[in-house]
Amino acid sequence: MKRRTILQYTAYATGAVVGAPLVSVLLSGCQAEVVDNYQPVFFNEEEFGLVKNLVDLILPKTDSPAATEVGVHQMIDNMVSKVYTVEQQTDFRTGFEALSKYLTEAGFEKMKADKQLALLQQLDVSKEESLKAVRAAFLDFKQQTVAYYLSTEEIGMNYLNYLPVPGEYQPCISLEEAGGKAWAI
Repeated sequence: MKRRTILQYTAYATGAVVGAPLVSVLLSGCQAEVVDNYQPVFFNEEEFGLVKNLVDLILPKTDSPAATEVGVHQMIDNMVSKVYTVEQQTDFRTGFEALSKYLTEAGFEKMKADKQLALLQQLDVSKEESLKAVRAAFLDFKQQTVAYYLSTEEIGMNYLNYLPVPGEYQPCISLEEAGGKAWAI
């Protein structure tokens, strides 16, 4: 059995919604290069504009880079177009179109950023039965945004605790230098 197949089955067994794409990102080196003239593969230009806006509303620039600055919008497009199965792509497309329609009907494009954020926060906590599919699509998109953001090299190395695996080889160190405990591996 191939490693990718085993990882996919493991992700399904644990119920990880984005497990296979996230593992694929992690195994590919966690490098997300932002391409200046990026041409989306899965999304059309209008949809991709919405993707860029949404990821930056979910993870705006603070003391760390915005989601688009580390290429999350491009990573989402690549993962959906290259890693997802046709069935997963269809499900994602259906959810994204429902989310897009909801936002368009609410006048999302014409709103200022603070109003856009308020609309997304309202959707995030909505218990309205008629918004169930839209909310699910938004939560899936939000989960992917955060997962891909945290798995980028820029964020992983500069903003999170980073322990390179397997780490540098240190042949002769004392127990105290190893933190008072021997390593399990």
